[in-house]
Amino acid sequence: MMMPLRLLTVCLGLAVFAALPALAGAAPVTVKDLAAKDVEHLKKELPSLFTGTPQLSELDEAVRLLMTGTAYENVFINRTADGVYEIVGKPLRVVEDIKFTGVKKVDERDLRSLLDFKIGDRFDRKKAVAAGERIKAFYGDGGYFNSVVELGFEKTAAQNIILTFSIQESVPCLIRGLEFKAANTDLKKKLDRRFRRLLGRSLTTERVRKLMRDMNEFLIENRYLAAEVTGPDARYNEAKTEAYLEFGVQEPYRWEFYFSGYKFFTQLDVYRALDLRNRERKNVDPANEGSERLRREYLNKGFPGILIETNVVNPEGLYLKKVYYTISEGPRVRIKDIVVQGRISRRMDYYKNFILRNSSTLVDNGFYSRADLENGFKNLVTALRNEGFLHARTQSSRVEYSDKKDLATIYLLLDEGPQTQVRGLEFTGNKFFSNFELSEVSGLETNTPLRLNEFEASIEKLKQFYRNQGFLEMRLLNENESLIQYNEKGTQARIAFQIFEGPRIRVNSIVIEGNSFTKSYVILKEAGFKLGEVLTPQKIEDATARLNKLGLFSRAEIHTREEGTNVAERTLVISVSEVDPGSFTVGAGINNERTLTTRGFTGVGYNNLFGTGRAVSTRLELKYNLAEVQYLEHEVTAGYLEPFLLGTRTRGRVSVTQSERIFDYKPKAEKMTSITASNRVDFLLERDLTAHTKFTFKTWSLESRKEWERNGRCLPGEDSTDTDEQFAARKLGQCPASVQQIATIGPAIDVDYRDNPFLPTRGSFTRVVLNYSKPGLGSTGGINFFHSDAGFTYYQRIVSPRVVWANSVHGGFVSNLSHEEGSGVPTSYAFFLGGIYTVRGFDLYSDNERIPRNNAGASPEDPDGFKVNRGNQLLIKTDSHYYLLKSELRFPIYNEHGGVIFYDGGEVKVSGFVFHRPYRDAYGVGYRYNTPVGPVALDFAIKRHPEGDEKVTRLHLSIGTF
Repeated sequence: MMMPLRLLTVCLGLAVFAALPALAGAAPVTVKDLAAKDVEHLKKELPSLFTGTPQLSELDEAVRLLMTGTAYENVFINRTADGVYEIVGKPLRVVEDIKFTGVKKVDERDLRSLLDFKIGDRFDRKKAVAAGERIKAFYGDGGYFNSVVELGFEKTAAQNIILTFSIQESVPCLIRGLEFKAANTDLKKKLDRRFRRLLGRSLTTERVRKLMRDMNEFLIENRYLAAEVTGPDARYNEAKTEAYLEFGVQEPYRWEFYFSGYKFFTQLDVYRALDLRNRERKNVDPANEGSERLRREYLNKGFPGILIETNVVNPEGLYLKKVYYTISEGPRVRIKDIVVQGRISRRMDYYKNFILRNSSTLVDNGFYSRADLENGFKNLVTALRNEGFLHARTQSSRVEYSDKKDLATIYLLLDEGPQTQVRGLEFTGNKFFSNFELSEVSGLETNTPLRLNEFEASIEKLKQFYRNQGFLEMRLLNENESLIQYNEKGTQARIAFQIFEGPRIRVNSIVIEGNSFTKSYVILKEAGFKLGEVLTPQKIEDATARLNKLGLFSRAEIHTREEGTNVAERTLVISVSEVDPGSFTVGAGINNERTLTTRGFTGVGYNNLFGTGRAVSTRLELKYNLAEVQYLEHEVTAGYLEPFLLGTRTRGRVSVTQSERIFDYKPKAEKMTSITASNRVDFLLERDLTAHTKFTFKTWSLESRKEWERNGRCLPGEDSTDTDEQFAARKLGQCPASVQQIATIGPAIDVDYRDNPFLPTRGSFTRVVLNYSKPGLGSTGGINFFHSDAGFTYYQRIVSPRVVWANSVHGGFVSNLSHEEGSGVPTSYAFFLGGIYTVRGFDLYSDNERIPRNNAGASPEDPDGFKVNRGNQLLIKTDSHYYLLKSELRFPIYNEHGGVIFYDGGEVKVSGFVFHRPYRDAYGVGYRYNTPVGPVALDFAIKRHPEGDEKVTRLHLSIGTF
């Protein structure tokens, strides 16, 4: 075994000192190439080295202290000609920079990911050479067989190393030929047609791997179920720039299946039972394997007498095998009774009901399945042992059938054995906590039955308790040996926990690794550790989650340098891997808003200004309705993030938004288009309260909304005597724009337990938002309101992780707090339903379809009904509330393609107005294509109980869902 370098150095130092003569009369030592802080440390720990005659033991201790750190590769003692001893340090060389040259055809980030070291790490020549070999192999996997990788070492003024990987990429090797050798010429032609698109493509390891995978999938989908692909055998030209691949296909027979005698199942059910598309074939006999799968399916449905006769026919001259299954189902057997006998302590009904409930759904429904009942017997024994019957076992079981073979009586012989009691509970090795405290934590008590599940839980409780108190090295010395001791009859048990508490870990110092750009204080503040505090797994987990959420690192890990030792005062190591802080996004899409609308966006952001964690971003979104309005809408947003306000983890966010949106469009007569321009500034404070909870406080938001008609005409409502048609029919000349200011403040809280924010399959998401506005904050006179909105969404997996049932409930309340004449809540804060995110089947932008629709209700003051004439209207004079229910079953179709079945329903109420049938709902089906940032959604919705001129159906196209 090789001795570690530092230990070897210390040993050599000891050997040298042993050979030195006595130091009587020698002068104090001198130092060379030692850091000032290390010299000060030596003066503090070993002052006599510098003030008097040094002793051998002191010189030995000086070497040990210096080598304990990570700053020196070697430390040794020199003796000068005049007898003075000099402590010489050889500084540790680190990798100061890593450069790549000649990289054009691959992503440099991929090459850096192949390195098992980073800037700032100790220089290791072997690691650097090995990294060069991995880079060459990476190019080889990509088809660049002639690439050359040269490694250069450049010393800096500080004696550190700059690594340079000089790469000559050459040209890739292209696939020039594909040959499939198969006796079945029809199959060979199919493979030639299917994969000839690969000719001329570069030869990469991943492409060959995918080709093999695609070939196997192609064979299975076309029912060449026993076919086996061999190869590839590759031939190259002399320059290795062209490759010719050859594959072999064994057993190229196509299989067809025919059935007779089935009654309980449909033909589709039988095909599903065969599972012909299963990629994990267990043998090369599809006929017998299919028969066994079909037999198991019948057994799982309660047909113990199932018989299947198999006949395989191979027509002469054809690569085809026809399989004929003749099925004799027999009766479907119901369970008449379960009789439990033997040494038992309870009434027989208890055991019978337990077996029925804990075997399978089939057995619980009263049907017989031997395999499922055996599972129920095992679960019964496990439950009895958890209750202290440690010797419980089933001795035998048998089945008796009725004369018609359609009823079964199951007889089970069960021996419970004695129930074991806990007679003693002991703790040894515990110093920090008393026996009474640990007994309370464990939840175990003496003179009670020994329940194994509770006992197993007690072990985890004790470990978790110690870890939460900072004892990270705690362990049970006898966990796998003699925790429980029984008497001879097994009726009594003594539980003895032998505990090794270990040290209570505290943070003595913090070391940060991997941040070549990000300032260390950013990481320290976000991690939140303090020197001297007790270290627990929860603190490490929370700090890791916060660092990863910053978006500055691809990886953040936290551990202690002295892990596994008895050292209590530890060095905490925070290791990060930085990502490119800059981002650029661009995208486009279409939806069926107002028949057909195109959308496009672009955004630029930088998340780590000067390494401080500060961020700036800007985004431009454009929208153009092709079918009706034909007006370019836009929204421009710029934002700034201050990550540590007043030295805390509270974030400050400022955003400025300018937009022009179409609020209303009236196509009748002369087209009138109501345009709303908005200028808004938001000041927000954000804080992550826990790993799942974020609190946001809007300290002030001011929105200035201006509305005008596209052609300068007066908007409906500016002359109360005119109808919409009259406004459209006559020209009223130029009308002044309507301007309105809305200032709001208020808190918001998000509680997010989803497993994925874009494609959730389980968990929940809760959001509550409150807003308050009044003229004193900057609002226009007459605007004084309270607004609240809340939503809860729950995601549950059904059957498999890809079948998800999503349910959402939302509700809100808004109230006008002003008593002034003409006051009210602005339209932009009123509640409306309709569209992809609320009630599908309704159009949010249509007067006659949004909920509530125009003229849908009436009040004594407004007998014509509830009506929205313009975007800046102070609409809600009293108060309003709404609720919304959404339910969606999401299921996979193929790969990232999926489908949904959904139901949406909701209601909006406005005090003083009476709406006919206020609850509106719709149902439908949809298609999903999952992307990393959410699904592309196409939903076909059908209104329930359409009214008036409402369309019965509506198609919604969007990105994202609830």
